[in-house]
Amino acid sequence: MSTRSSIKWKEQTADGPGYHLYDDVLDFEEDPPVYLRLDGVHVELEAGEDGASLTVTLPRSIARELGLVPNIELTGRGSEAPEGPR
Repeated sequence: MSTRSSIKWKEQTADGPGYHLYDDVLDFEEDPPVYLRLDGVHVELEAGEDGASLTVTLPRSIARELGLVPNIELTGRGSEAPEGPR
């Protein structure tokens, strides 16, 4: 029996990746984590002394659905957003 409680999901299709955002109903921490499974995405993994870094390439539409980017259309690469780490 699964203890996953789905928050949001989308099936992977031939047109694009899928995801499953969920939590664990048996996790009784004060501020429990959530889990994100991505299906059909490109990833890059770098291992270092301080742990691993994971870069995931997502279609912008999926990033919008997950609330990772604003729900606006890009008209250009303006300078409104600060430059992130490289």
